[in-house]
Amino acid sequence: MIPINLNIRLELVLRILSSLVGFIFLLLGLGFLIVPDILATVFYVEPSRAIGINSIRGDLGALFLGMSFFTLLGSFSSPRWLLIPSVFLILVLLGRMTSFVVDDLPMVMASSVRLELIFLTILVLALAYNSYKLNSEENRSFFQEFHNWKILTAIGLVSMLTICIFISRRQIGMGLWNQSVARRMNQNFVTNLPDGLHVGLAGTGAPIPDTKRVGVSTFVIAGTHIFIVDSGPGSTRNLELMQVPLGKIDAVLLTHFHSDHIGDLGELILKAWTTGARKKPLAVIGPGGVNTIVDGFKQAYALDSDYRNAHHGSAVADLRGNGGVPIPINLKDKEKNFIVFQNSDLKVIAFLIDHRPVIPAFGYRFDYKGRSVVISGDTLPDETLRRESRDVDLLLHEVLDPEMLSIMNQAAAQSNSEVVRNVTHDILTYHTFPEEAARIAKEANAKHLVFHHIIPPVPMTIFHQAFLGDSRQYFDGPITMGIEGMLFSLPSNSQKIEKGWLLR
Repeated sequence: MIPINLNIRLELVLRILSSLVGFIFLLLGLGFLIVPDILATVFYVEPSRAIGINSIRGDLGALFLGMSFFTLLGSFSSPRWLLIPSVFLILVLLGRMTSFVVDDLPMVMASSVRLELIFLTILVLALAYNSYKLNSEENRSFFQEFHNWKILTAIGLVSMLTICIFISRRQIGMGLWNQSVARRMNQNFVTNLPDGLHVGLAGTGAPIPDTKRVGVSTFVIAGTHIFIVDSGPGSTRNLELMQVPLGKIDAVLLTHFHSDHIGDLGELILKAWTTGARKKPLAVIGPGGVNTIVDGFKQAYALDSDYRNAHHGSAVADLRGNGGVPIPINLKDKEKNFIVFQNSDLKVIAFLIDHRPVIPAFGYRFDYKGRSVVISGDTLPDETLRRESRDVDLLLHEVLDPEMLSIMNQAAAQSNSEVVRNVTHDILTYHTFPEEAARIAKEANAKHLVFHHIIPPVPMTIFHQAFLGDSRQYFDGPITMGIEGMLFSLPSNSQKIEKGWLLR
């Protein structure tokens, strides 16, 4: 028999320790719910864009909050509730051990395993002590709860199924691969979109490196016509993942020639050529000087093009469709615009913006069956942009947060990073602040404002509200922080603006 005083002390210690475990679970659950990006990094989880963030908030947040609830319930009432988080911890440890054995990966989570073992030990000790204390016919011990043929049978069946799955990993993997490839080949969300104006964000970043964003690029689908506005580094891969049929692109529209807007143009032209077996080069429309850009990329990819033709032949890589056709826009008057494309339903215009010393630089407006979108290009707050955005449904505006950039500038100065200090100072002079973009949207009577070409990087969603600043005080319509994979659909002859996702 355990002395009464020792009995009370031991019970108190176990309750304190288990409640501490419960509070740790509570903090983790709240962390995954409130700041999922940060907790995901701590747990070596890489969220797949906004969909991944949603899953982390929901799944991992719910797991830890649920474990916290039952752990604290068991700590402050009947310890038998500790059985539930104990089972979850056993399953977590089983999953980790399986990964170490099967995946042949380094034990990067060894510290987590140690902590989880400590937590499990505390909970099991509390359960075992409770079963000892309340060992009676009405309150069977923790271990006796499992001494039941039904439970043992279920555990045996699950174990056998798990072993069979591990033995058949190769066959299962190949079968799943076969199904996933077939399903993906038969799906194309973009080409099956309803009639209307559809705008997809393939890149929303800027020259400063961002772990979540690539170089700026936007696709616009109007009926059967497809246009790509800018081709920043890394954006072609996103266009492919979003299942944009690159072989059917009508034209690439360039706003200007900064590298973060043209860095992937060579790859885009190549993929448009080979994936569509094009017989004519891709039209590349932009400011004067576009000839130099297109010819330069064609020269850089010349050997690659010859290799592909030699390997695949003209059925895939017809040299007549190789490269791009540069089409310069001759527009010098800010009071006018330039018609890039026009038919009975669709009109695409270019207009001058203020991105000095980059001259000229353009924004673009698309009008299709009563729906409209404006893509600003890089610019200071600009009267021409405001005029051309009049009554637009969707305004995509580049944006720079001066307060965040100032903090980066000060940090660069303190660390003697002269180049970063100079750049973060200079770029303030030719970009638009969030509040200014919001004011333009209001004065233009835009229906929905989307920020893209985000400066500086905001790789975590917790930064979004800080980045927006006081924007909502100037524009009372919807404001969206653009993220790769977003799709805005504007059905023809309606007022709806529907938001979807093409990157998962």
